Amino acid sequence: MRQISKPQAPALPKLVTVVGLASIWFASGCGNEESGGTGGETTMPFSGAALCTLAFSTEATTGFVRLVADAELEAGAEIDSFEGAIEIAAGVSCAVWERAVFAASFETPTITRFDVIDGALVEGETVSFMNFGLSSLRSLSNQIQVFSDAKAYFVDTASSRIIVWNPTTMKTIEAIPLAGFEPPEGLSVSSIRADRIGDRVVLWGSYRNAQEVSVSRAVFAFVNPETDEVVTDTVDTCGGFISASVTTSNGDAYFGMGGAVAVEHALELPDSFEPCVLRVRAGANQVDRTYVGDLNALTGVGPTAGPFGGFATQGLVLAYDETAVPINPTLTPNEHTQIANWRFYEAELGSTQPAVLIEELPAGAGVAGSLAFDGRGFLTQFTGEFGTTHLFDLSERPIEIAFTVEGAVQLLARLEHESLSRTAPRSAER
Repeated sequence: MRQISKPQAPALPKLVTVVGLASIWFASGCGNEESGGTGGETTMPFSGAALCTLAFSTEATTGFVRLVADAELEAGAEIDSFEGAIEIAAGVSCAVWERAVFAASFETPTITRFDVIDGALVEGETVSFMNFGLSSLRSLSNQIQVFSDAKAYFVDTASSRIIVWNPTTMKTIEAIPLAGFEPPEGLSVSSIRADRIGDRVVLWGSYRNAQEVSVSRAVFAFVNPETDEVVTDTVDTCGGFISASVTTSNGDAYFGMGGAVAVEHALELPDSFEPCVLRVRAGANQVDRTYVGDLNALTGVGPTAGPFGGFATQGLVLAYDETAVPINPTLTPNEHTQIANWRFYEAELGSTQPAVLIEELPAGAGVAGSLAFDGRGFLTQFTGEFGTTHLFDLSERPIEIAFTVEGAVQLLARLEHESLSRTAPRSAER
């Protein structure tokens, strides 16, 4: 990991899979100091956020981690992800806790802690998962979940287990197997996702058949971080879920599918299924069997994916408009997601009310994500072969771009305010 100056604009590949991008989230940091006061020079406390992005080239994927001060966030201009950032080769997955950024390397089986000290990210201790048989921590979104100064999880998707570690001492504690995630004969696990919903970590796995087509099977695990107790639930009515859940104001969580999976059904591929969404009621440790949402019926124009974030009880779904450009049987599902023929609709989650086209959001590729920042929900839309990310603020109408960021945004997270009294970063107990 090293400090860099802004690189040359990467030559990006023509295709990046939906699973690869709509699903990984990262953090970042760099210094920002001001002087002032009387009786000598002092450093003003840093106030702002951590930003994590990925840059793709034909040769490699690179992660970037930097701090973004309040002044830069409030300016509303394009945010430079690279200038002064910490570069992490091969990519990175991150999380934020209080005033620390935890960066998991795609190249090594380690997570490094960076503390915000005097307006800069200061590299601290590193925890290694090599003793658990891992050679790298390449993962999908939200695989790092920090719950307290003493408890954090890393979701090992390859081995279907949770590794518990201490984010203060930066030492591993134990591995918890995820029983029930093993695929039935003839199927393989395509992904295991994780998200923090309320006071729990919720994980969900999707499966593919021998032809690499998503099937309507999913398994959920509900983890209590106080006790590490795990409750699992398996359903066979919906699958192929995207990386993040959507939680509405009443605490219910919704799990939906990506654009490529929706197109698999339109192409009538073997074992494909009608685009759908599942619900977990607030506080429940099982899927709500009374509800399976029909995504295509919400829009009525073509294969529909989502939900991708929202507000109150509304969520955004993304539909391929077959009336404008018909589904082409010579193209793959992923190739269909690269066609700028997908439109966003607002849907009442949990309802059969028709979704409403959001006119101010232009047609684009069938790849999107969402994130929450400062109490607001943002839709993330990637452009220029993932060279730029637009963040649309969903909390106000009309919906407009709040931030434009170079690279593919994986995480934008507020850091706690820095105390005026300086303290050294906490080190591992020996």
